[in-house]
Amino acid sequence: MSSSGGLTVLPDASTGPIFETSPLTEDIYVQGMPRLHVQVTTSTVGGQLYALLEDCDGNDCIHIGHAIMDLRYHEGGEELSSTWLPVLETITANMEFIALDAEIMAGHTLRLTLLSTGEDYLPASTSSIVTIVEGEGSTLQLDTFNPDDKLYWIPPICTHEVCE
Repeated sequence: MSSSGGLTVLPDASTGPIFETSPLTEDIYVQGMPRLHVQVTTSTVGGQLYALLEDCDGNDCIHIGHAIMDLRYHEGGEELSSTWLPVLETITANMEFIALDAEIMAGHTLRLTLLSTGEDYLPASTSSIVTIVEGEGSTLQLDTFNPDDKLYWIPPICTHEVCE
């Protein structure tokens, strides 16, 4: 993936890195809840990370999914994660996207933008400067499928005279 925008996410809702694939060589079908594991350092114990996934055809992009995480819960679950040493210690934010079902056509790219918050979300009270750590610990995992092999559920058809 190529990157632009640096590796720093500022708590201003508009500054952060953008990662984009090369144009796809074939159509892909994504379904389920993509997972984004991203290693970060923060300037304080806290921070928020918003991930926007888009299907892009040149400069025309369509929002296909997003995830948001209060980094105090970087290990997942409903309990606050253990604290870490800001700036010095790297944590991994185990993010999960809202469920999606998308077809990305050959020639298009997938774009992942990381910000402090997204549209329709309020800034976090624990906003902090977040630095993305590139490497093997930061991954985007997509569940793909072949539509020719997929079994689709066909709903029952009413054959009663009332339905006809």
